[in-house]
Amino acid sequence: MGNGKAHVFDLAINKYEAICKQPVVAKKKSKITHVQFNLIYPIIIVGDDRGHITCLKLSPNVHKMPKEKKGQEVQKGPSLETAKLDKLLNLVREVKSKT
Repeated sequence: MGNGKAHVFDLAINKYEAICKQPVVAKKKSKITHVQFNLIYPIIIVGDDRGHITCLKLSPNVHKMPKEKKGQEVQKGPSLETAKLDKLLNLVREVKSKT
């Protein structure tokens, strides 16, 4: 978010490449200071250091669940998302401890 854009990542797919980039700040002098996610709707609220607020609605392609493969049982729900986040946090902690 350092360049006035909000970058949306799907960490389960690729943690290095954003799936969506959206310009948020109209003026180059403004800096994004706050981001808030909506738990129910695919909306992100972004605030900058000048008090401006921008509401971003995520594209249906961004928040669509991947298709299930034949013969594969797919887990769903908050427990799966929590497990993914824990795995990512452990990875970050390992990299941080090595440096």
